[in-house]
Amino acid sequence: MYKCSAKSSLVLDQMRARCQADTQTNNKWTGKSGNYMYIMGRENADGKATGVVHKIAEDSSHKLCGSFKIMSDGMIARFTGLSRQDQTNMMRSADAEYSAKYSETAPAEDTAPTKVAV
Repeated sequence: MYKCSAKSSLVLDQMRARCQADTQTNNKWTGKSGNYMYIMGRENADGKATGVVHKIAEDSSHKLCGSFKIMSDGMIARFTGLSRQDQTNMMRSADAEYSAKYSETAPAEDTAPTKVAV
């Protein structure tokens, strides 16, 4: 399992859902100018999700065509083969999911009465 921040992981989940809808796989999708595949790169200590993007030719071979970087706050810095509109929709959906899962309604700390010596 690839380790990254919760927000970047939710964006990757959105990307996997797109791939499942397009090609029934976890890492291939259909873009405006062809079919693409992403491959995860090394884990990053700062929570970013990074990797490379390959374009799939008609003979099923593939060639490196770019890369992707999802920042630890869930912002997509780049994702070759994915339209800016799709990137924005994925970030928006992931942010909504993050807010629903990790809402700020966590229990507050108990405020014990302070004792003052007289």
